[in-house]
Amino acid sequence: MSGIDDYFPIIAQGVGMTFLVALSCFSLGALLALPIAACRLSENTISRAFAAAYIALVRGVPPITWLFLIFYGLPQLGLRFSSFSAALVGLTMICSAYIAEFYRSGWLGMPAGQVEAGKALGLSGFDAFRKVIAPQVFVIILPMAITYFIALLKNSAVVSVIGVSDITERALSLSRTAPDPFSVFITAGIVYMSVSVPIGLIGRLTSPWVARRFGMA
Repeated sequence: MSGIDDYFPIIAQGVGMTFLVALSCFSLGALLALPIAACRLSENTISRAFAAAYIALVRGVPPITWLFLIFYGLPQLGLRFSSFSAALVGLTMICSAYIAEFYRSGWLGMPAGQVEAGKALGLSGFDAFRKVIAPQVFVIILPMAITYFIALLKNSAVVSVIGVSDITERALSLSRTAPDPFSVFITAGIVYMSVSVPIGLIGRLTSPWVARRFGMA
């Protein structure tokens, strides 16, 4: 075993876990971000302060520190997580903080008067949100969300430090016995590019279509 062609199939076996971690954390984070964003936009001072403090704290601490705290620290309090569960909890928490800010930016970026326009059409509050507000917020945040998901795919490599068998963990394991460790990590970079570049291209093509679909282009 001495070249990129040999290393690629082995390292690529971690693609499924990398996608599972990234997609799971992104999806759960997007759900958790909804109440956080609602608090961030609330007229209630306490709610706004709580949401702002949560976002600042979560984003201000490096992801690897959160993973260590969850995986190695919480067992001291009797809370034990598997490697995957710790990764899921830590990255979901981080995703929620970033995506909440995307939601807030999307809300603030809506053209003025959209809520009033929905009411003027006789729509209930829920229908106005579903038919008027949500589609516009979605179009505004879509490019940010795609960019963040691509970054998450690559940054999720941090979960390898607690034993999750993703792309980076497989590269690390292989490098310990490979005659050419440098080529191993070059290969890992190629594997990451082979999954992130197509997603970026799809995002570029999809965003304008979505904007036209909802009449915002």
